[in-house]
Amino acid sequence: MKTFQKYLFSILILLLFFVYSEVAKSPKTDGAEIYFFNVGQGDSELIQKGDFQILIDGGPDDKVLSEIGKAMSLSDRKIDIIILTHPHADHLRGINLILDRYDIGTIYSSGVLDTTNGYLEFLNKIKNKSISFKVPGVYEKIIPFADAELDFLWPGDKYKSTTLSNLNNSSEVTKFCYFDHCALFTGDIEADEQSAMFDYYTQKNLTNVFKVDILKIPHHGSKNGTNEQILKTVTPKYAIIEVGADNTYGHPHAVTLELLKKLNITMFRTDQDGMIKFELTKTGIIKE
Repeated sequence: MKTFQKYLFSILILLLFFVYSEVAKSPKTDGAEIYFFNVGQGDSELIQKGDFQILIDGGPDDKVLSEIGKAMSLSDRKIDIIILTHPHADHLRGINLILDRYDIGTIYSSGVLDTTNGYLEFLNKIKNKSISFKVPGVYEKIIPFADAELDFLWPGDKYKSTTLSNLNNSSEVTKFCYFDHCALFTGDIEADEQSAMFDYYTQKNLTNVFKVDILKIPHHGSKNGTNEQILKTVTPKYAIIEVGADNTYGHPHAVTLELLKKLNITMFRTDQDGMIKFELTKTGIIKE
């Protein structure tokens, strides 16, 4: 009898822990949350408001599963939007695992051609699960939820159904805004493609679209992803570098760190700070 009582007590404790965990993850304000996941040498970000999620990239392995479990309720098994910036493994592999575990609304990507096993697996899973796949146009806008806007800034269909020697430059560049507070997600886009993007918007008198509060630094802080042009065009208050500790690439490069310091931009790094979270509200931005 005592053994049975202990068993029931253990079950009760587990249920209470589950309920507590779910309540702790439930939104406490009307703000939109942005998570920069600590997935090692790779990228993965989540935008969330209530039970609506936008996942940008999935990192290089299964680390994204534990990170997303810290942000999303265990009872929420749907991700409304996934954006694959480009098909490199350090952005893609985690998405393939996500596709096995969550219902997905729509996937956006550039449509660039790639024949790696990971990308072919990604395309097959999309087909087998009948998931909507879209190549967004330049400056295409969607409204994911009230008071929010998601803008696909680049590259549009520039690389759709084409091969590219440098897949970094096929990266989807997106901007998310909640009320007047915005974040720019850049994938691994390098300086030469950034210049082409900025030139396009300059010709249309639209360079102000890049002004945001939070900048996801391109290509893990490498010197070919960050220069004065992007930092002075974007003028962010916060810069986030997603990078693995002691990685073999030497990311982030010293020149990037020096530029951020020179321009007085507050920087956070996933290798040093772990998962990084911001809350965007009607009145401001809270770094949590």
